[in-house]
Amino acid sequence: MGTLAEELQKQLVATLAPYMGKVSFGNLRFQTSEWTEGDRHYVNIAIVYETPGSSTNQLNITIDESEGILTFIDGEAERRTGDVNEAIRFVEEAVRSIPERRLERLRDMVRRWAGQGRSRAEVLAELNRLLRADLIGGTITHHELKATIQYCLQLFSTPSEERVESR
Repeated sequence: MGTLAEELQKQLVATLAPYMGKVSFGNLRFQTSEWTEGDRHYVNIAIVYETPGSSTNQLNITIDESEGILTFIDGEAERRTGDVNEAIRFVEEAVRSIPERRLERLRDMVRRWAGQGRSRAEVLAELNRLLRADLIGGTITHHELKATIQYCLQLFSTPSEERVESR
């Protein structure tokens, strides 16, 4: 790896250490890959996490060593910088949002199940199964379970025709 990528990875390890492997952050981890195109060398750092239901998500930082440019990609959003500290801020901001992304995924699942005509008891049973899931990132925390049960109870207290539209 080139100097810019080494510096970025070193700072990433330090910055992400508190979040790595935790269920509330989707079993956060990262993997590095490298390639060369002509005389240009690239390094990609994929920051991977799961949302409940075993959906794998990815943040990426691609380093163009020749140009000294770091490109951070989060879904459709793309940010470019030449500053390692700024790239770290991009990553940390996205990583800190993972618990909320996970909760939104759970709310989406509850809305979908309700829209399929499942009963409140069936939805709660599904949530309990997620709590006991085998995949670390695919499982949910007790906090996520509590918040989602509260959402479920709120959703099921509304008339059924409003549930599908409810957010």
